[in-house]
Amino acid sequence: MTKPVDPYIETFRQQAERMDELGIPCDPDTAMMLLAQFMGEIEGSISEEEMFSLAEIGGQLYREGLRRKAGL
Repeated sequence: MTKPVDPYIETFRQQAERMDELGIPCDPDTAMMLLAQFMGEIEGSISEEEMFSLAEIGGQLYREGLRRKAGL
């Protein structure tokens, strides 16, 4: 039996497929910039815990960017 897919994960998959179809390159740096812009727009309207969660996502993107630049 297949485990049900989280609806957000499914949305991410669909968005990735759409981006592939449109020829949009995979660029974690762009994702990090979009996240930073979003965080700036919503700062003060969400909890510190929610901001921390978004910062954690940004940290993962940042680490991936460093890994790619190091050629690992």
